[in-house]
Amino acid sequence: MHIVLYGATSAIAHEIAKSYAKEKCHSFILVGRNEQRLQSCKLELIALGAVTVTTVTMDVTNSDSILNTTKNIIETSKSIDIAILAHGSLSNQDLASIDMNYLQSEFTINAVSFLLISQLIVNHFTLIGKGILIGLSSVAGERGRKGNYAYGSAKSAVTTFLSGLRHRNTNKDIHIMTIKPGFVSTPMTAHLPQSQISDSIPYPSIISVGV
Repeated sequence: MHIVLYGATSAIAHEIAKSYAKEKCHSFILVGRNEQRLQSCKLELIALGAVTVTTVTMDVTNSDSILNTTKNIIETSKSIDIAILAHGSLSNQDLASIDMNYLQSEFTINAVSFLLISQLIVNHFTLIGKGILIGLSSVAGERGRKGNYAYGSAKSAVTTFLSGLRHRNTNKDIHIMTIKPGFVSTPMTAHLPQSQISDSIPYPSIISVGV
């Protein structure tokens, strides 16, 4: 299978990729912001059994970069079997409340990029007649909270958009899954008090909605 993984250097995304790589029959396109970290992930996946691994850098704060990069991936790969969207940024709510440029950037990373990539990928799946899209949202999008409504509203948009894509593609061989983790102990949450994070939440404990 050909697997495209956005946010490939994130802890959860890398664990997903490692699981697939161990099956020794998959090719990967790893998309992220940091080429050095992407190369490190690439070497580990190859060591685990990945058939081929290609890395692509993308600026997730820039809509043109998001669109052009994704269109190029689709054109180059010809046929994507699985697309996993796992990139994101845990927004600083205090800063987002006073810095509108930061607020816009965070919403682009956590929502707009997901919407653009998802629609392009599903359009590709429609042309080839099949495909699997997996998007990581969050339970933070369930309702607005004073401490993280910038991040939560972005994730709410992701959840709603993926739900609409799933409904639109009912009865087709196109499967769309929304994964909504709670707190998971990863580098992204390392700065938070550990009392807010369940002890060593394993990846399978996530909440999934729809297939």
